[in-house]
Amino acid sequence: MTKPDTSPNYNVAIVEAVILEVAAELHPQNLTAKELALKIINDPDDTREVETAAQAIRGLREFGLFASRDDEIVQPTPAALRACALLT
Repeated sequence: MTKPDTSPNYNVAIVEAVILEVAAELHPQNLTAKELALKIINDPDDTREVETAAQAIRGLREFGLFASRDDEIVQPTPAALRACALLT
């Protein structure tokens, strides 16, 4: 469980939401996981922030919101795109 005083940069749930929103906005661009993460990371030298973004992307794949692919491309599923459209 995330502590209430944890920075949003390290809160996986918040980072997942931001990454999903950015991926939906940039769709149909084909970005790698690293390229997508760099779109939302404030400090690329902050290893904890970088790892949180990577963990968020892995989580979104596990939840089925990013397509399973054999490469590093992060592609939102149709369900993810529709959910983002409904929530904006």
